[in-house]
Amino acid sequence: MTFGAASVGIVAQPFVVTYVLLTTKTDSDSLVNAAALLSMASLFAWFFARIGIQPSITCERGQLSVHNPMLSYRARLSDVHFIARDGAVGLRIDGIGTLHPWSLSRSLFDGKRARSARKELRECITEAHVRAPSETPADGSPPTRRWVRWGAPDLLLVPPLAFAAWNVIDILMDN
Repeated sequence: MTFGAASVGIVAQPFVVTYVLLTTKTDSDSLVNAAALLSMASLFAWFFARIGIQPSITCERGQLSVHNPMLSYRARLSDVHFIARDGAVGLRIDGIGTLHPWSLSRSLFDGKRARSARKELRECITEAHVRAPSETPADGSPPTRRWVRWGAPDLLLVPPLAFAAWNVIDILMDN
């Protein structure tokens, strides 16, 4: 449901921009206003993509991958410990520390999905700890890894950053 709400938010941005541009009066500042509007719409679409579409968690071939809005983590399932306290869910990963997977957090939209995903993840981690370490697949990758996420949706930040730079240059030139 969160995915759907974020998708609607992204798809709605061009319609909102078109509506506002068609219903506002044009004047000497219309180019600046249009650029500001386009940069805000782009920023909102980026936010919807980061928060509602990109977070995920997967367990494949003995590896756990957690993709939060800004950071991603990868670790062997045998290095992961499930932590549940006071309704909050966390993972303790050897070599990284404690993290809270965004996709497993409580949500107004996805409560049932998150509960079933937490249960499934707990079972995968328990199964990995029960197996002998020699059975844990090794693909030559480092046991744990953390990185900042970058991808195609981040291109949506170009218009707001360009607009901000344009404004800074305009202010510095006393225009």
